[in-house]
Amino acid sequence: MQLVALKAAILAGGAGTRLYPITAYVPKILLPVGNRFVIEYVIEYLKLHGIVEIVMLLSENEFEVVRNQLGDGSRYGIRVEYSVAGRIGTAGALQAAADLLGDRFVVYYGDILTDMDLSAMIRFHESKGSICTLALSTSVPVDYGLARVDSAMRVWYFEEKPVLKEYPISMGIDVMNRDVTSYCKPNTDIASDVIPRLLQERKPVYGYLTGTRHYDIGTFKTLEEVRMRMEKNHQLF
Repeated sequence: MQLVALKAAILAGGAGTRLYPITAYVPKILLPVGNRFVIEYVIEYLKLHGIVEIVMLLSENEFEVVRNQLGDGSRYGIRVEYSVAGRIGTAGALQAAADLLGDRFVVYYGDILTDMDLSAMIRFHESKGSICTLALSTSVPVDYGLARVDSAMRVWYFEEKPVLKEYPISMGIDVMNRDVTSYCKPNTDIASDVIPRLLQERKPVYGYLTGTRHYDIGTFKTLEEVRMRMEKNHQLF
């Protein structure tokens, strides 16, 4: 595996409302899964792909408790820096951290667990001359049953929680060039505001397709699913 020397910006400053009331006391990235905290899986994953410098994007609410756990990162064999801002959206947080990042970096949503080949994604980003590359999974089932009806509203197709490979799912992992931060403004969102703007301006935005799925542990349902899967497979991540 080719190692790459990039920094990773880890978005971890959200309120975690879907896991309330737990997240009123513990940030999502410090929730235990198996025998580790979520952030420890993320750190090991990034290290596997040669990323040993991370910038934690936090709000004032969780800064102290996260810093108390991670410190300068030396206990994990990495270097950790902190960017602290109000809850000003994912794009606002990225803009606030721009001076800590290089010309090219990984943006990682802190509540995501996966074993996707990040090194291959970074090489893909470079080969395409992309300004922003999105990790897109073709293996994530939708949460609901899907139906199709004819003109008389008679159902002719139904499938419970299908995987729609023609509509790959964003995994919450992006590779970006520094130019993207100029599109990031306070109180805006990367997915809802920045990426659509890049597309409107016909900037080179690419999708890295992978058959590997990811788990968003931001809900009780997925958190429990991951815990159950890890009981059966301790090497899941």
